[in-house]
Amino acid sequence: MYSAQLVGVYNYGEMPEELSGFVYFQAARENRKPRRGDKVVVLVIEGTASYVVAFLDTLSSVEELEQRLQEQDAILTQVSRASLERVLRERLDRV
Repeated sequence: MYSAQLVGVYNYGEMPEELSGFVYFQAARENRKPRRGDKVVVLVIEGTASYVVAFLDTLSSVEELEQRLQEQDAILTQVSRASLERVLRERLDRV
């Protein structure tokens, strides 16, 4: 089992250039056209060069993201899980 660690939560268009290909790939998988200001969660699978991307507005819970990670034989680190729970809680509080 691999560990998935949070790299960051970025506004689309303001993330590091080296991550943009992963975001474009995920957007194509979701048949989505990313817009400036979309919030993007980026995780790295530790020990690999694999990144997992999720658009924050499509996540309803951390468990949903964990299910996606299970398909890749990965689990969130505790610190990453706590950080994502806080980010999701803040997003829901604004709605």
